[in-house]
Amino acid sequence: MDITFFSVHPNFSIQGKSYNEKELGIYATSLLLSEKSYLVHLGTFLLEWLAEGNEISVQTSGSTGTPKPLSFTKSAMQAHAQLTGQFFNLIPGHKILLCLPTQFIAGKMMVVRALSLGLDLWVSPPSNHPLDFFKTTFDFVAMVPSQLEASIPLLNCCRKVLIGGAPLIGSLKRKAVLAVQTEPTELFLSYGMTETLSHIAIAKLTLEDQVIFSLLPHIHIKENDRGCLSVIAPYISSDTIHTTDIVRILDASHFEWLGRLDFVINSGGVKIHPESLEKAHEKYFSFPFFYSGIPHDLLGEQLVIVVAQEYLKESQEILAKIQFGTKFYKPKGILTVAEFLYTHAFKLRRKDTLGLGYKVHDL
Repeated sequence: MDITFFSVHPNFSIQGKSYNEKELGIYATSLLLSEKSYLVHLGTFLLEWLAEGNEISVQTSGSTGTPKPLSFTKSAMQAHAQLTGQFFNLIPGHKILLCLPTQFIAGKMMVVRALSLGLDLWVSPPSNHPLDFFKTTFDFVAMVPSQLEASIPLLNCCRKVLIGGAPLIGSLKRKAVLAVQTEPTELFLSYGMTETLSHIAIAKLTLEDQVIFSLLPHIHIKENDRGCLSVIAPYISSDTIHTTDIVRILDASHFEWLGRLDFVINSGGVKIHPESLEKAHEKYFSFPFFYSGIPHDLLGEQLVIVVAQEYLKESQEILAKIQFGTKFYKPKGILTVAEFLYTHAFKLRRKDTLGLGYKVHDL
């Protein structure tokens, strides 16, 4: 797909004040002197966007491995912003809130959307209560789940809220959907990664348990040889981007996410997707947990549940009450760890958490 690159849309503004390219450069430079780190990061990115070079460097989240730097053209970032604008019907003058760190792709792309679509960009610290800073209504806001949870009383101040960056647990989804049932607020869940410049698919949230993702315009998907999702994002290139996400492709434009190949547990030839089990059982737990596999002489791996040491007894009581349906989905033990490790976006670092050391408790 072709797109003509331009640095600053003529309707771009920051909290109601219009900026042309020269004025924005002066403003961005002034942000570098701020004592607030999030404003320094914003100024740094704006200057990078306004610079003569055509590439922007971004860093992956590190949820499945060591964070790594990637480079994208500004044209690709602007093209992705245009696709998002089409999907959400964003038009010049719409007010959007940046409440994510601009060191990472989600925050950078919020800025690019404003610059490319002529939106009015409002900026808050990347805290858990971003809506507390303003008494206004936003047309579009992107948040991580922890921000969504803390912002539920104020969601009526938003027209469209996009949630991403970390898994959204069922209880929080239901709570948020119920909170806006009588409001003109729509909630959406994103699927994407740094390699695709954030989301390539969006799911509108309802009270239904099943979450179906719809692709952005021009995105193509297929299943690769490993049974994982492959993506062709023409705004980046014609090359195929291979993921480790296992999905159920429903048609050319829709799919259901099931889990990650990295985390699949092969127990006696039965492949278990821990994320699917976690989604089914999260209603029983009021504390963090996840399923994993540990080596077993006969089965290859056996299913276990991982919890913090302080929740061992409570976990034993909960597991005794759950109807697992099949013996393959019933954990054979409990692993206790000192703490759970997360990325900056609150994505669980499963392997690193287990790497801290654990104790095995039989059921």
